[in-house]
Amino acid sequence: MSVKAMEKMELVIELGVEEIPASMLADATRQFAALVADALAAQRLAAGGCTAWFTPRRIIVGFADVPSRQENLRETVMGPPKKVAYDAAGAPTKAALAFAEKNGVAPERLRSKVKVVQTPKGEYLSLVRTVRGEKTAKLLQSLIPAAIGKIQFPKTMHWSPDDFRFIRPLRWVVALFGGKPVKFAVADVTASRFTAGHRFLGEPKIAVSSLADLKERLRGNSVLVDPAERLEIIRTGLLAEAGACGGKLLEDPALLETVVNLNEAPSVVRGSFEERFLALPKEILVTVMREHQKYFSVTGADGELLPAFLAVVNLHADKDGLIRAGHERVLRARLADAAFFRETDAKVRLQDREGAMAGVLFQEKLGSYKDKSGRVLALLPGILEAVGAPELLEDLSTAARLYKCDLVTEMVKEFTDLQGVVGGLYAKAEGYPEAVWKAIYEQYLPKSATSPSPESRTGAILALADRLDTVAGCFSVGLVPSGSGDPFALRRQGNGILKIILDHRLSLSIENLVDKSLQAHGKASAETAGELKQFFEGRLRFLFEEMGFAYDCVNATLAAGHDNPLDTLERLRALEAMRQEPDFLSLASNFKRVANILGQAGAPGAEVDEARLSDAAEVALYRSYLKVRPEVGAAGARRDYGTALRLLASMRGAVDEFFTQVMVMAEDPLVKANRVALLHGISRLFEGLADISKIVIEKK
Repeated sequence: MSVKAMEKMELVIELGVEEIPASMLADATRQFAALVADALAAQRLAAGGCTAWFTPRRIIVGFADVPSRQENLRETVMGPPKKVAYDAAGAPTKAALAFAEKNGVAPERLRSKVKVVQTPKGEYLSLVRTVRGEKTAKLLQSLIPAAIGKIQFPKTMHWSPDDFRFIRPLRWVVALFGGKPVKFAVADVTASRFTAGHRFLGEPKIAVSSLADLKERLRGNSVLVDPAERLEIIRTGLLAEAGACGGKLLEDPALLETVVNLNEAPSVVRGSFEERFLALPKEILVTVMREHQKYFSVTGADGELLPAFLAVVNLHADKDGLIRAGHERVLRARLADAAFFRETDAKVRLQDREGAMAGVLFQEKLGSYKDKSGRVLALLPGILEAVGAPELLEDLSTAARLYKCDLVTEMVKEFTDLQGVVGGLYAKAEGYPEAVWKAIYEQYLPKSATSPSPESRTGAILALADRLDTVAGCFSVGLVPSGSGDPFALRRQGNGILKIILDHRLSLSIENLVDKSLQAHGKASAETAGELKQFFEGRLRFLFEEMGFAYDCVNATLAAGHDNPLDTLERLRALEAMRQEPDFLSLASNFKRVANILGQAGAPGAEVDEARLSDAAEVALYRSYLKVRPEVGAAGARRDYGTALRLLASMRGAVDEFFTQVMVMAEDPLVKANRVALLHGISRLFEGLADISKIVIEKK
């Protein structure tokens, strides 16, 4: 390939759009960068130096080193059989000449270029030809629009007369390769070198020549394209403004990410509200400011809220205070609403709202929230008996009757994110015991696989029972997650059940929980129970891998049983701790052989007949087995799985010697059966611990 063909050039793409929802921006940008990179690689264009930026109105991807053309491709082309290509005198036939012409070989060069090769089907003509690489600029004309169309969003619409769908309308597309525009059109937008600045502070049409030029020209037009830079500016501003009013920023990473994705030219504005609103619970104040206005809260040295808020605005400054005043007016109205709702709600006690729950639909096939509350009440005695806490039944029964009553309060109708929290706060204000109001308050925890579980034991059990009712109920009426579809968030609910069990170290049987919940629904079914067993196995696998456990240790542990998630976790921890021990890895390697042998041998026969053990190595293994068997059983009974696995690993030498010296599949059927019985006995020692044949042994 020529020096010119190997030249590297910069590729720059910017998609200018109407504001993309903040929650979708980062993922869409990652997708687009990966789609372009994969498309380049598929065209034999190895690109390097990827940069990906985004703002609410643009997705930008740049590649520093893209070859100016494809690498030449050498390919082997097979032709007709030799007996068809040449006649009896050895002269080429029409078939051979046609093959040569088709592949650009002159007749006089046929014998030098076209070879005869031996294949499984006989001798055939073969030609190695070089396919010259296409110019990258030409390939990009179809590659880029195809990549744009493959970006996945939760929902898309038609924004142009063609069939192109996108999250928001495309307004401009910048596409430069080596500083020159790439010619194509998508969604009625023709690619060019022109971008647009800030909607209010920048020029509407700006020519750019490179990625660096794009960044700097947009900076001069009040757009900071790098989200990391916007994050630093916003965080610095928040801390400074919080300090200026004598307080500290109430940290909120999720909100910080949101405001980074909402603004192109961010700055922080500090405002205040009337101190009388501090009489509202902290949770309500923070939620009103956060969810509806995207404001940050400020706390004092004692951790209590100050009458101040911090807003991130898409402008450089607020010199005249007009923006601050506008935000203060809006927040004052929202807080006044919240105060009114709280005052109105206080006129009706939670217990007086129970009857209203019969009119609030939980799910069409599963009835009302009153029905759901009844099913949870039915679940609680069994769960409390299993975890050895029957003394909590009275408090939890009270909580289960009240825990959804806040759904009919004015506060939750207006601020839906406060479900549960409002119920807990109202129950506390009405004088219910801490065990009751905390259970209601914490019912929606954990909110994700990485967020905290309920702190209180009553909160944990109520949250577990509520989720169990939802998951089992949906499965019982056929509302099962499939592929990426999970409209009732059952996977998240399942994760929550298991996380609560593990975080609170609850020794519970999933099978028993499922059976009790299906009975409460009046839908007991072996088929549904089986589906739920598989569902929880998948959720447990997900959680374990999220916790950082090696996939092969997870596979080995789950294969030995997973009905008790806490017990499964303890076995997994012990196995992962032993995984790097040389004796254990050698034993795992040999157990792959054991698994294969036992798989061929079928069901176990009689017990080992010691009199038939003639080889010294099998005698030694049998004695080692007899020695560790009771000790392994005792360690397993007290859930000391580390000791049990170390005892099993101590057999490594005897197992190695056995496989070195002994032929298991002996000619004498009685000897063979006796040796297989010995391996079955050793294999049974691992039952309930782990299937170590699934451990991956890395080859060095």
